[in-house]
Amino acid sequence: MTLQSVYILRLTAGLTTAVALCYGMAWPLNFIAPLFAVVFLIFPAWIGWKMAVQILLRLTFSLLIGLIISEFFLNFPLLCVPLYGLLFFYIYYNDTPSAPPMATMFMTLGITIVPIMGLSGASMSHVIAIALLFNMAVGLFFAWIFHIVIPSSLAKQPPQAQAAAKTPPPPTPSQQERARLALVSTIVALTAVVIFFSFNLSAYAFAMIQICFMAGSPNASASVQAMKDNAIACLIGGIAIIIVYNLLIAVPSYLFLVAITLCFALLFSRKIYGGGPMAKAYISGLTTFLVLLGTSTMADTAASTNFYLRIAQILFAGLFTVAGLIVVEHLLRPRKRRKLSLRSRPEAA
Repeated sequence: MTLQSVYILRLTAGLTTAVALCYGMAWPLNFIAPLFAVVFLIFPAWIGWKMAVQILLRLTFSLLIGLIISEFFLNFPLLCVPLYGLLFFYIYYNDTPSAPPMATMFMTLGITIVPIMGLSGASMSHVIAIALLFNMAVGLFFAWIFHIVIPSSLAKQPPQAQAAAKTPPPPTPSQQERARLALVSTIVALTAVVIFFSFNLSAYAFAMIQICFMAGSPNASASVQAMKDNAIACLIGGIAIIIVYNLLIAVPSYLFLVAITLCFALLFSRKIYGGGPMAKAYISGLTTFLVLLGTSTMADTAASTNFYLRIAQILFAGLFTVAGLIVVEHLLRPRKRRKLSLRSRPEAA
């Protein structure tokens, strides 16, 4: 068995089992647990319980902060806005290669989704917080189980390939550069949060979260690429879920849901580990597929409606982030532009 086959088998079996158990035992936001499981099943090796506990602790901390904001600060904008500024700056500044994987995403999720859902009612924020933490723990458990049951050691890999698979982490920027980049990201994310909270746009919270994620890469070209990647991923996942949704309407059965999940999990796994240029797009497409599968099966809204709404929100989030990063960079670094313009004038002469 090759290493690629082990990865495909592990992701397919883990995702199918997670969907079967989580959808069969309906608890609040049960569709998120398979999503979290996929995030950690994609890794070639188990991250270790030390790192897993760090992720749970960071998510718990962010959810508690989100509950505190929802309970005590939402009605006081003069206190809430500076608090969000400090939180975003702390999260973006500490987004380093040594941080736990996707810690920035999980912490941003906790401090934004809980308060904006709290606008619909105080009890809603508590339900969301408990459900997110529980589903994260379940997702990590599934990932751990299937990394043990189907380890990478099942594949016979030559030592040279193992050495080549290890890539050095990217260099950490200087503290001054980290602070500047964190400030740029904070201003863009904070602007989005203020707008969405002011107009109570909880129905479009997905766009706000996407802006906060994209703002974590304070580079206009990087955000444009992120927008393109998210749009392609949403297209891939959306087409898949429209097919699945119509099949489930024709055959509304739990066993059929599990069987069709197995088929699509295998399809996505082969594309992800196929090594082509679209591998990353299929990873995001799989997560989009799981989100749309959960929101489509738990609501009366058609999958196609959710799909088009997701596309619109991603495009809006990308355009907002790119425009925001360009404007903030223009305002924060005027001297650099003047120097560049003065240098270019003599050359033109």
